[in-house]
Amino acid sequence: MSFPRYMLDPAFEMLRAACEGTPRAQIAKRLGVSPPVVGQVLNGTGAYGSGKASPRKLFLRVEATFGHWPCPHLTEQSQDGTPQVISAARCRELAHRAAPTGSPRDVAHWQACRQCPHSAATTPPVPRPKVPRKRQQATTAVNTANPNPAQEGNKP
Repeated sequence: MSFPRYMLDPAFEMLRAACEGTPRAQIAKRLGVSPPVVGQVLNGTGAYGSGKASPRKLFLRVEATFGHWPCPHLTEQSQDGTPQVISAARCRELAHRAAPTGSPRDVAHWQACRQCPHSAATTPPVPRPKVPRKRQQATTAVNTANPNPAQEGNKP
């Protein structure tokens, strides 16, 4: 039995590891997707398994939520020069905060985050606007045009 090629992606392994011992619904909530999407990607079923859908957007969210990044600024500031690894959540906090005003060190770090290659990968997900279903819109339009359809035939 063959498996989808996306299962070789490192983000797939991160997602699988995150789901071990944690309910998929909690993982899906942290990622901002529905639980069936996480299940279909992990099991290689549905549109993801057939190749009709790409899990790339989900993998970007997985990397941003569960990934770890070497921080170039902290590595540069360390005394021995060893890479300083921080979580994606911490990277997001530092890179996407308002400009600090209290400390020159914080300002220097904030400015370094503006040119960091990881900044784009840790952007917070943009919430999607809620769009009403077309059927609800059509029903509302009919009801406002003729509020009482039963009396339509009884007009003098």
